[in-house]
Amino acid sequence: MKPIVFELFANLERLAGASTCQVDAPDDTNTVADALALLARQRPELAASLDRCACVSGDTIVRRADPLPVDRRLALLPPVAGG
Repeated sequence: MKPIVFELFANLERLAGASTCQVDAPDDTNTVADALALLARQRPELAASLDRCACVSGDTIVRRADPLPVDRRLALLPPVAGG
């Protein structure tokens, strides 16, 4: 098991009560989608909001099918509304 760190923003941060969330991931957690599914299982209060979030590694938006970043850190950016 290796940790994955999620940086949370906006409503995700409010729901989690923290700006970061760490989950221990089995070795077969290979993609961004795998990591998000694991987060949804371990933190069900975040699950409903994860589908609409953009996932960012460093300064790059990553797709759910992409491999999990080497540093095992993902920022989750909820959609922004307003104008």
